[in-house]
Amino acid sequence: MREGAIVEVFVADHNSGIGEIAPMPEFGGDTLDAALKILPSVAAQLCGQSLIEALNYVSAGGLPATVASGLEIALLDVLGKQEGCSISTLLAKDATKAEVAVNAVIGAQPIEAAVRQAREAVAAGFGCLKLKMGNDLYEEIERVAAVRKAVGPEINLRLDGNEGWSFEQAHTILKACEPFAIQYVEQPLRVYDLSGMYQLRQEVSIPIAADEAVYNLESARRVLDWQAADILIVKPQLVGGLRAAQRIVHEAVRYAVPCVVTSTIETGIGLLGALHLAAALPQITLECGLATLPLLADDLICEPLSLQHGRLAVPQLAGLGVTLDRMALSKYRHPIQ
Repeated sequence: MREGAIVEVFVADHNSGIGEIAPMPEFGGDTLDAALKILPSVAAQLCGQSLIEALNYVSAGGLPATVASGLEIALLDVLGKQEGCSISTLLAKDATKAEVAVNAVIGAQPIEAAVRQAREAVAAGFGCLKLKMGNDLYEEIERVAAVRKAVGPEINLRLDGNEGWSFEQAHTILKACEPFAIQYVEQPLRVYDLSGMYQLRQEVSIPIAADEAVYNLESARRVLDWQAADILIVKPQLVGGLRAAQRIVHEAVRYAVPCVVTSTIETGIGLLGALHLAAALPQITLECGLATLPLLADDLICEPLSLQHGRLAVPQLAGLGVTLDRMALSKYRHPIQ
């Protein structure tokens, strides 16, 4: 089950913008209760400020990451409406991408189910699959081999360790998976084990991506300084917003380290923010983890997003470019305790 809050910001010209606060406390982030408790004081602080002043306030670093992210998306949504341009255009004044390549996700499940799901994703047009990994070493190796055989050599295949392995387990699995042309493996070791990540990079040929280890600009700099990753996974919701994520990507460019923008399984509101960010960054060339709306019972947006041939179209209307489905919202909302 996923929970979060939709926030709406109103301005004097009767425009409004929407954003999403979607904490993931299991990944070390803030909680929804904590986020909701501070919203009244934040609202009072923002009252009377210009949109630019409000944006500077929410991104100054004093708010929980997900609160800053949700409010920033809402403020950028209304600013885009006022200026008649999309959020991606606000983030990058030059030309932005009309679509973003995305990966499909294959859950950590038995081999037969993983193979079936992988084939279905390829048949649907995905050119990149992310395979969630478990802890049974030899079963995991067999599962990777079976998926690679099922989809053929042309499909990009990436693995996600989710901090689940010791150094020895990661070394065993990744050495065995080297023949399977793995694009990269996400967070094979715990977030604090940067020396282990560095050492793993020296001993296996599969590129190492830092995911949970990247939760703000300072943490990204530590990963880069330690040379602990070949790739950074950036989740705007967990790093403090779209512009905070943008700064991380620009920092990674200095180290010639590519980045991937990924959702945190938000509704369409939060996901659209991440999509606009990916569209605004020419440095993002790898497939992004943004094809996650089918995992939810409802995406809370009225307009269906166009996902074809593994590419997600970026709405070209002003702001986020979508409308909040208020009827669906009323179905899923619950009272604040």
